[in-house]
Amino acid sequence: MSAVPDTTAADDLVLLDPLPEPTSLLRRPGARTVAIVVAVLVVTELVARVLSGGLPNPDWNFAQTDRKVGEMEAMAAAGETADVVLIGNSSVNAAFVTDDLEARSGLGTFFNAGLDGSSMRQTEDWTLNVVVPLIAPDTVVIGLTSRDLNDASSSNAEVFDKYLNSRGRARFLGEETTGQQVQQAASRASALVRISPFLRDPASLVTQYNPDGPDTGEFVLPGEEYNPRPLDVTRTRERALNDYTLGGVELDALTRLIEQLASQDIQVVVVEMPFVAEDYLDMHPNGVADYDAYRRVVTDFTSENDLTYVDLTEYPWTTDEFYDFLHVNSTGIAIVNAMVADALVEAVG
Repeated sequence: MSAVPDTTAADDLVLLDPLPEPTSLLRRPGARTVAIVVAVLVVTELVARVLSGGLPNPDWNFAQTDRKVGEMEAMAAAGETADVVLIGNSSVNAAFVTDDLEARSGLGTFFNAGLDGSSMRQTEDWTLNVVVPLIAPDTVVIGLTSRDLNDASSSNAEVFDKYLNSRGRARFLGEETTGQQVQQAASRASALVRISPFLRDPASLVTQYNPDGPDTGEFVLPGEEYNPRPLDVTRTRERALNDYTLGGVELDALTRLIEQLASQDIQVVVVEMPFVAEDYLDMHPNGVADYDAYRRVVTDFTSENDLTYVDLTEYPWTTDEFYDFLHVNSTGIAIVNAMVADALVEAVG
C-alpha cells in the first residue's frame, strides 16, 4: 500500500518574495542618493587628477612655497649653501634675478626666498625655521614694503595662518599631528585630498595652476606695460593696507628676526622696495600720512640697529618700469638688480 503524501506542512509554508533585480535597487530613494554621491565623487576625483598634473603636492598650502622648499632641500642634500638670501613678499620675487645679482656683485651664490603675500611674521618664521637651517646664508637681504608691517592687514593674517598651519611646516619641524599624518597618507591615494588646500581657496588655485606642470615654476603675472588689475587694486586697498596700524606684532617680528640673525653672525641688509607712488600711496587709508609713518618706523629701526639700509625709492621711477603698482617689469628688474648689487658690494664685499 503506497504512502499518502502529507500536505499539511506544505500548507503552512510561507512563500518569500523573490530577490529584487539589481536595477530595482536603484529605484529606492536611499540607494539613488548613494549612487549619485559615489558618481559625483568619482567624477570629482578624476577632475582633481587632471588639475593635479599642474600642481605640486601643496604641503605648505602654497605651490610656490613647496617649490622653494624643494630647491633648498636639494641644495642642502648636495652640501650647497647660499652666500646671500633675499626674503620678503612678491615685490622681492618680482624684482630680483639671482643670476644677474651674482654676475653684478661677485658675492657668490644668491637664493630668492621671497614668498608672495608674506607678512613680517611669516618672513620671520620662514627665514629662521626653514631658510637659514637649510642653506646657511652669510647675508640676508630683507625687502620691505609698507604692507609688511601693517598689524591690521587681513590678508597678512590669512596667508600667515595658512603657512603656520600647513602640514609641510609641521612635518619639517617635527610637529606633525596625527590628523596631518592621516591627511598626508590620504593625499597620496587621492588627488582630491592632495589639492584640497587650493580648492578651499579657488583664487589660489587659479593663480597657481600651471598646465605644463610644476617644474616650470610658480605662477607669475605677465606684462611689460603698466596695467594694474582692478582685483589687485581692491585686494591691496581692502585686505593688505586696511586699517593701517604700525608698531605691534609685525614690527616685533622684524625685531626678533634681526636679533636672531645677528646672534648667528648673519649680516642683514634692509632694502626699501620701489612702487608707483601716484597709485600705491592712495591705497593706504590715510594716504601719504600712513606711508610717511611707516617710513619713520623703518628708518628709526634701521638706524637704532645699525643696519645697512638701501632706499630704492630714491630712483626716479615711472610707470615705464612697472607692470603694476608694486611689481617691476624687465626694465625695472635691471635697475633694481644694479642698485642692490652695488649696495651689497659696498656693505658686504
